Amino acid sequence: MSEDAKKIAFISCVNDEEMYAECVRYLRHLDLPQGVSAELVPVRGAPSMAAGYEAARRASSARYKVYMHQDILLTEKNVVARLLEAFRARPETGLLGFMGCRRLPPDGVWWNARECCGSVWQVRDPEAMVRVAYRPVPESGVEAQALDGMFLATQTDVPWREDIFTGWHFYDMSAAMEYRRRGMRLMILHFEEPPCIHETGRKRLDDSWETARQVFLAEYGKELQHG
Repeated sequence: MSEDAKKIAFISCVNDEEMYAECVRYLRHLDLPQGVSAELVPVRGAPSMAAGYEAARRASSARYKVYMHQDILLTEKNVVARLLEAFRARPETGLLGFMGCRRLPPDGVWWNARECCGSVWQVRDPEAMVRVAYRPVPESGVEAQALDGMFLATQTDVPWREDIFTGWHFYDMSAAMEYRRRGMRLMILHFEEPPCIHETGRKRLDDSWETARQVFLAEYGKELQHG
């Protein structure tokens, strides 16, 4: 499939149609640079996040792809231009995101890192929105070792590890490692205000999260020790 450098695909695994419809309403109000088109790629019935994303990656001809949760509302209308500018300025960058850490700790959990950066608005309860903020990101951005999977933008395709991540966790940490294995960099973008609303609700980490963490450490643990 030929790559379309003037197209950006927004890819989401969908199991809540009402929530995704709200996500799409925000996507349709984004400002697109002249000559750039947006493609919406919902994936329904995926057996895992990695499998859904991999199917969408193969199906889309867009050079630029954004993998985002169905509960993300993009409030930064100029985000596409910001992504394209950042990628063009740094061709070695493989992944861009909104939040993450400068150095992924040995336990594989990014928010346990000493230096976490970025911010988003988060809604856990109806009518209650809070700002989740780590260290501020300078205008030049921050180079990271891992990015939160709520929003991941790419300019170079790398396969998602659906072979080992068969659920809904740690696919994002795996992506970070797979891009780094190929010599590409990860960046957290600077925004004056949080660029999105994350409608998380009240979710608890279940046993599948710990299972996925152990899979992650088995595959990438030695690389974490050497930074």
